[in-house]
Amino acid sequence: MKRLKIAVIALFTLFSLSNVNAQDEDNKWALGLGVNIVDFHIPDASFGENIEDHLGSRDWNFLNSFSRLTAERYINNGFSVQFAGSVNKISTVRSIDDTDSFYYSLGLNAKYDLNELFGETGFFDPYVSLGGNYVNVLDTDEVML
Repeated sequence: MKRLKIAVIALFTLFSLSNVNAQDEDNKWALGLGVNIVDFHIPDASFGENIEDHLGSRDWNFLNSFSRLTAERYINNGFSVQFAGSVNKISTVRSIDDTDSFYYSLGLNAKYDLNELFGETGFFDPYVSLGGNYVNVLDTDEVML
């Protein structure tokens, strides 16, 4: 079942990216839909545990649906502003199923398209982003769904 979900997400992503137009003076708005993964770093873990944590995915927290939404507006001369929001269910911090929490994040970013400095390359579009996020984790008892 997991492979089927990954295949469906991959096909949806491929289909949606094949119909994307560039964001510029003529197409000022861009909307994005995606997933987010939350992985906690344990400060008192040993070196080996940290390496295993960074290379493994067994303690990742993610929803089985789209959980990130972005809206971006092109301003001028390669500058744009992005607002992003995401939600997640936290079930793993130190060990699998050791907590039951709800996570949400709201962010605002300023982005600059580096093609304005280096010119269009056709296949590689680097950008610089600077911004901040508000993150909150609530116990499931505090969340009223």
